[in-house]
Amino acid sequence: MNYIVLVKQVPDVKNIPNEAWDWEKGTLKRGLLDNVCNEFDKQALAFAIEMREQKYGKILALSMGPPFAEEVLKYALSIGADMAVLLTDRSLGGADTAATAYPLAQAIRKIQKDFFIGDSNYTIISGMQSVDGDTAQVPPQIAEDLGIVHIAYTTSFSFNNNELQVSRITRRGLETVTPLDSPCMVTVANFTEPPFATFSRTRWAASQQITKWSAEDINADPSLIGLSGSRTTVFKIFSPKDVSDRQCLLFDKVPDLVKKLEEAFVNNLESSDKKEEGHVYSIPEGRKPSYQGEIWVYAEQEGGEINPATFELLGKATGLARSLGEKVGAVLLGKNIKNLTMELIKYGAEKVYIADHVHLKNFLPVPYAMVISDLIEQYKPQIMLFSATPLGRELAPRVAYRTRSGLTADCTGLDLVDFQRGKQDLVGVLKQTRPALGGNIMASIITQNSNIQMSTARPGVMKALEPSDKRQGEVINYAPSLTENDLREKIISAEVCPSVSDIKEAAAIVCGGAGCKNKDTFDKYIIPLAEKLSSFLDVEGMVGASRAAVEMGFIDRSHQVGQTGQTVKPKVYIAVGVSGAVQHITGMHNSDIIIAINRDSKAPIFKVCDFGIVGNMEEVVPQLIKALDSKNS
Repeated sequence: MNYIVLVKQVPDVKNIPNEAWDWEKGTLKRGLLDNVCNEFDKQALAFAIEMREQKYGKILALSMGPPFAEEVLKYALSIGADMAVLLTDRSLGGADTAATAYPLAQAIRKIQKDFFIGDSNYTIISGMQSVDGDTAQVPPQIAEDLGIVHIAYTTSFSFNNNELQVSRITRRGLETVTPLDSPCMVTVANFTEPPFATFSRTRWAASQQITKWSAEDINADPSLIGLSGSRTTVFKIFSPKDVSDRQCLLFDKVPDLVKKLEEAFVNNLESSDKKEEGHVYSIPEGRKPSYQGEIWVYAEQEGGEINPATFELLGKATGLARSLGEKVGAVLLGKNIKNLTMELIKYGAEKVYIADHVHLKNFLPVPYAMVISDLIEQYKPQIMLFSATPLGRELAPRVAYRTRSGLTADCTGLDLVDFQRGKQDLVGVLKQTRPALGGNIMASIITQNSNIQMSTARPGVMKALEPSDKRQGEVINYAPSLTENDLREKIISAEVCPSVSDIKEAAAIVCGGAGCKNKDTFDKYIIPLAEKLSSFLDVEGMVGASRAAVEMGFIDRSHQVGQTGQTVKPKVYIAVGVSGAVQHITGMHNSDIIIAINRDSKAPIFKVCDFGIVGNMEEVVPQLIKALDSKNS
């Protein structure tokens, strides 16, 4: 078996000078930045190296970028890659995810032909996402272009009788799956640190010739690459609220802190409600919206249970549809799920498109993407929203690529606007706002060159409607044409383990840091506090961890918050024993309410929080749990 590892040279998000931004175009001047290898791609390299140790073959590192991106390929060679290809051409610049996935897929086809002599027995491996884009869209879109299976959020692998078996994170826990044919694509969420480059290996890597291909070399269609081939465009980029604007209020008594938390939480909800109610888009008089059709929401369900984030999207879709004079549709896939249609209608769906089929019993991205794309082709909605869960971030990119639609990932804001730039004059289009570059900036994005506007939205950001039995809706049954050949992968086992769920979904997070000292202390204080906070606020709560806590083995990397972990925006974030390094703050500073507990009064975390207590965790946390519990009793 051979291996293709996708690596990307990314800007060092810890140091982005203001002059590096082209604020008008919404792009970075990469030449003014320090560049490093994407952290997640280092994990992918380590994954490939260990696979090669168990099943021998060659590792080829592939990158797309300007000529100086050769440096990241030299690094890949120095730690274990055998060959390297750089796809570099000015015409490829300015590409969004779709216009990036297409030329990379073309390059992979040429690699199979030229380097692997036509042999399709290879695995494509990439990091889960890049720290600059943070979309996780390119790998599944490459897989969609190549027509192969994509296994996302991978944590480990094994070979069983020469059959590749991969463990992956899902919202509900862990699954072990096997691809039914090759090639296949794997994206790595958590693995191990890559090996260090030896002096001799580094000298060897420096002497190697990197193969360089242009867009013409890979036979790329000019209309599908670069700016012209992109399906989204940046509407605006701007700085997020400066975290230093927060003024930390320190408390001596825990009950006083809990009282203030309760007040702030209620006030925050009320202010959010007013903000939602205050922004109502109206179509300009005498104009028609640039897009036509219903507003759709993908109704994410697993195990016969609808993800609550779906109801949040239905609430947002209702507001959008009201402004546009359209109806709200929900798309529901699975087996024996007809009983869920009324629940969707209660939360605002006016139409429920249901596909109930034996081959949809478990989520598999290929058949799910096929069915949703067929529904889109038949009924032609103008907007489709997905939750930015592990499932949604894997499914939405394939659907968007298959339907040649624009897609914006991990949105925190969805609004209707009129847009004018150059020859573009759009009315009532979806402005999709999301954080980028580890939260250093916010970007508002508009769909272009597409019939449908698509977004994934962060759970916990939108507001669900109050459910009502009085709402009525129409159920449209759709009979998909699926066969065994469409499955492309097989689930070997599944383990429900909510503790490994994507913490981006949580409305409340308790994050433990190195100050917890050991795993026993972490488990004793952080987990019970997260459970009590969740109950107190009546929201979904999860456990988070700093990078130091993860590296010390307190909890696995799926819970890590920060630059090399996950970016979160819960309603309440409690940092316990977290010093507040800039890498950690990058991942959580947009939380609505931040509380810090630390024995060091000079810890940087107190400069970015709303409330705090200086004290030992062993004393403060039990008091906090007791105070939260007394409020519920």
